[in-house]
Amino acid sequence: MILKELQILSEALWEAVKSDLKFFSSIQAFSRKLAEYDFSELTTDDLSEIQLYSCKIEEFFAKWRPSGDGMYIPPNQTSNNDNTVKKIYKLTGDLSKLSSEQLNKEVKSIRPKQREISKGQGKIFIGHGRNKIWARLQVYLQDELKLETITFESESRTSQSIVNILTQFLDSASFAILVMTAEDETGDGKIRARQNVIHESGLFQGRLGFQKVVLLKEDKTENFSNIAGLQYIEFSGDNIEQTFYELHRTLKKQGLIK
Repeated sequence: MILKELQILSEALWEAVKSDLKFFSSIQAFSRKLAEYDFSELTTDDLSEIQLYSCKIEEFFAKWRPSGDGMYIPPNQTSNNDNTVKKIYKLTGDLSKLSSEQLNKEVKSIRPKQREISKGQGKIFIGHGRNKIWARLQVYLQDELKLETITFESESRTSQSIVNILTQFLDSASFAILVMTAEDETGDGKIRARQNVIHESGLFQGRLGFQKVVLLKEDKTENFSNIAGLQYIEFSGDNIEQTFYELHRTLKKQGLIK
């Protein structure tokens, strides 16, 4: 199965790239996008996009390969992952040779079994920590995209338990956006998102499905262990507006806007 192998190798490469983002700075975006790509929804129209990512990664690694002239030892960062990159490049090339029928068969082989998920009531839940930048996201969704949002601040909930509040959100939301800002310092000096945001991301992924949940992640926020493969859009500092273009594309793809 080409797609299954490509999915596994792409995630493995992204893990390697994350271990030295400075060295891999020129290809980290391509590696991340390839690792996050939803191959279960791949169409022939999408092939050029993943081939672009693969080509850019291959071009970077090719520069570090021995040419055969003289003594040359490539850096560990590339030599340890070169076979993975070569295989990814070959697999993306193999995909372009498949007929539409063969590609559809590949896609179906990795597509998860359908399960009952909530359709909600057309509202978008915004989960966040203490950082107030989420309010700019809310203004963008409501004023520019004309979408209805729900947050903990939407109305007074003084007498309600957190379980009841979350249950109401889960029943009402058709889509969820979790804003992960760097707020809590860990024992080893790293900065992670508020734990309520990570908890909410899991709740909404379970209720709505992975494609209906997007994480907006501040770049200096520590990754949690299973973030690879999930939909997340990164932004720097308080510049949450950097995510709006990609977020607009995702909302359109999910049918929430035209």
